Amino acid sequence: MDEEMDVVVFEDEDGNEIEFEILFSFEHKGQEYAVLSELEAVESEEGPSDAYILKIVENDGEEEFVAVEDDLLEELTQVVEEILQEELSEAEEEE
Repeated sequence: MDEEMDVVVFEDEDGNEIEFEILFSFEHKGQEYAVLSELEAVESEEGPSDAYILKIVENDGEEEFVAVEDDLLEELTQVVEEILQEELSEAEEEE
């Protein structure tokens, strides 16, 4: 299976580049968010282990990813879980 991936590169505090795959994006209360996972983990046999939810903002015509406020993170995690559950249910119905 040769799917095209959306990959973004972030730099850690030591200047090391880390590649992340954008797993999917979604809108919640008028704001767009993305769910990302480290590309190395996505490509491993175990699959992605950690996922990160980041807010997508536009700055001078460019998309930027910014951290989500802690008080909103739990709510967004529930939204992501609902999205994944819906996708799983749809996939099971197609079988």
